[in-house]
Amino acid sequence: MKCIYILLVLLHGFVLAACEVPESNKYLEALRQRPWKSVHKYIEVRPGAFLFYWLYYADATRAGADQKPLIIWIQGGPGNAASGIGNFCELGPLKTDMSPRNYTWVNGRNILLIDHPVGAGFSYAVNTSLYVTSDREAVKDLLRFTKAFFKIHKEFRKTPTYVVGQSYGGKLTARLGYFLHTAIERKRIKINFKGIGIGGGWIDTSETSKQQPRFLFDMGLIDIKAFRTATKIAENISSLIKTRNYSKAGQLDYVMFDTIMDDASYGYDMINLENVNHYSYRLLLKKLDENMNTFVKPTLNVNQSINWQHLTYEVYFSLQNSFVEPGTKFLEILLNRTNLKVVVYNGNLDAVTPLCGATNWVHNLKWHGAKQFFDAKRVPIRGERSGFYKTYGKLSFWAVFGSGHWVPEDNPTAMEQILQFLTQNDS
Repeated sequence: MKCIYILLVLLHGFVLAACEVPESNKYLEALRQRPWKSVHKYIEVRPGAFLFYWLYYADATRAGADQKPLIIWIQGGPGNAASGIGNFCELGPLKTDMSPRNYTWVNGRNILLIDHPVGAGFSYAVNTSLYVTSDREAVKDLLRFTKAFFKIHKEFRKTPTYVVGQSYGGKLTARLGYFLHTAIERKRIKINFKGIGIGGGWIDTSETSKQQPRFLFDMGLIDIKAFRTATKIAENISSLIKTRNYSKAGQLDYVMFDTIMDDASYGYDMINLENVNHYSYRLLLKKLDENMNTFVKPTLNVNQSINWQHLTYEVYFSLQNSFVEPGTKFLEILLNRTNLKVVVYNGNLDAVTPLCGATNWVHNLKWHGAKQFFDAKRVPIRGERSGFYKTYGKLSFWAVFGSGHWVPEDNPTAMEQILQFLTQNDS
């Protein structure tokens, strides 16, 4: 096979290895069809710790991009890579097979994807001892990143900016929203921060753990024995969370997961917790790993020695002691003390963060508009049977039908209305 070669380049203290780019590169061929304008770089957030970002300019052009909203996307996991999952599986201009995505977030919006925490995706550290071990450390890295990003891209300082996080990324988004608001108040960062979005958020981990067995049992995916066993484990998890014994609660969460999967699977591929109506994403993500390493990585100025993975397990386990730590208090602070929009959405086929659990914790938030929000009437989401939403003040909650954990991919029509709601009337 004929190949072209990328020259060695010195970048952030390492040398990019000479890498072969296949002459027939599906990614480059797709870009030739429509050259989406983007930049991708590293930011050093601590000595020896680098976060990779991929910025897509709205509507494939830099011209006037600063006049359109900027959405910062935080992937979950922890340890899932936004450069691949968010980019190619959910919301970027190309899909995993490198075909065009009809409902890309890049239409009308600037999208900033961050491989986070350090060690996820193309992000890296010179030593794994630099991996974060708590949510607080993880979000401090994101805050440092954000400050540096807006110094590099000064044109976006007045642009309406939003942070949207999925799953574990949703929990980090709540804390990051608080950190950013505080930094702005103290004049430590200049940005036009307007609000946050949380999709399938791993926020109230006690409530979510309690609802997982019930959801799977009601769907007929686990038998009554596994349901009762998992329910007892979930009750113990909840008790441990109340006493802030997050380490032990996290260990029990793994036990509950194994109990559920052993009963539901008959082999791991039988159940997809992200969307119970779909087969496992295992083969899709395996193909994503291959395409990222074969076609995408050689075209980027990144550390070519990295074997890109959709999930970096070392990063995942480095945060195990914070895994079940709740994030509700940061949402309550944002709702009570700021004018930031808070948009929460959840799919009704999601077994990772079941809709019933999300509904409970959203309505249990302690804030000055809680009663009015509880009494608010639901309104249909546009599109045939797309779901319902309700809103009061700065809070809105969206129950998205036909969708699992990946709402942007599963129901893009509903997701588009959610994004419009989040970004409307802001300047």
